[in-house]
This record gives sequence, C-alpha cells and structure tokens, in this order.
Amino acid sequence: MTAGTNALECADVCAGRTPSLGAYEAPCVCDRGGQPAAYPNFGDQDLHALLRYWLSLKTGDRIPERRDFDPIRVSALLSRFWIIRREADTGRYKFLLAGEQIRSLFGRRVADIYVDDLFGEHETTLHDALSEVIDTPAIHYASGPLYRAGMYPLHTERLALPMAEDGVVNTVYGVTLYRRPTAAPSTSAEYIGIADPVVLPVRDLPCQGCLLF
Repeated sequence: MTAGTNALECADVCAGRTPSLGAYEAPCVCDRGGQPAAYPNFGDQDLHALLRYWLSLKTGDRIPERRDFDPIRVSALLSRFWIIRREADTGRYKFLLAGEQIRSLFGRRVADIYVDDLFGEHETTLHDALSEVIDTPAIHYASGPLYRAGMYPLHTERLALPMAEDGVVNTVYGVTLYRRPTAAPSTSAEYIGIADPVVLPVRDLPCQGCLLF
C-alpha cells in the first residue's frame, strides 16, 4: 500500500464495511492510471450530501432519471436549488425552477427565463458549462468569486449534475451557494465567473466510497 491511500479496498468501503479506528490512513481514493481520482473538496457539506444522493440514484454509467429524484432528500438546499432544461428544438437553456435565494441573487423572477436572456454577455460561458454537463455527461463544480454585488465579490460554490428524462440527458440540477458581505449593497448580483471549475466525466468518476469520509 502506498502512502496516502486507503488501507481498505474501495469495493469494501462501497459495500458498507465500517473501518475501525486506525483502519485507514486517508480518505478513500481510487487509482486511475497511477493518479488518484477524487471528488471535489466541498466547503459546504450539504453539497457533499447532494452528490452522495445523486450517486445513489446512478446505476453504472446510467444518468439518474428526474422522476427518481426526491427533493425532500436535499431539503436543506431547496432555497438555493435550480433546474435548467435544454430545449430539444432550439438548443436553448431555460430555468424550470429556482429557489428563493437564487431569485434573491438575481433580484428577479428566474423560472421560465432563458439563460441567454438572464446572463447576457456571459451567456456563452454558461452555455458551454451546461453543455459539458449534459453532453459529456459530467459533474461540474466551481468555487470562488462567481458573482459580484456592486463592487463586492461574492464567494460562491456551485454544483451542477446531469439528469435524464426517459434515458435522454437534457437537464441540469444545480445548487448555488453564496455569501453576501454585510457591507455590500442589497442589489442583484452580476456574474463574473472568476473561478476554475472542476469537471468530472461520469465515466471516470471514482467509486462512491471516496465520498464516505
């Protein structure tokens, strides 16, 4: 066993084996071509819980179905939850749902609004990110100053996950968490996107045991 890897096989961990104190040296990691693969290091553990739930709905490389997703399982995130669907005929992305804090972030109603109308000059960046989530398909995570309220950057965490309808991957379920500085004016936020995303193709995901610690 090399330093920094788990003393338990990932298969054992995923099967529910509970390690005793000292049974492992570090959080579970899978080895991919000599390089350890890992999920994002979430600052907010509710995002950690959301990803674990999404993974529990996934079978092999099959993307979870929207009808199988129970919002109650992630109730702590619903005010910051959003759903965007790609229209089959136009290829445009539209918000189907946006929680209370997402509406507050933009200072307006968001549901039924197209991404290109909401984000203006930054639409291409968001369009490319959403397309990557759906077409790869992939998990997309970003942390950093994604938005600005007036002159103040907002520290943001965003997790976006692909979802399917009858086997067709066409929807993105996401959560955007942000902290608005107390000194910032209570105005709607402007997207600035200064953060390098972590993109994990579903076909290359580590095992679910890598999220257990």
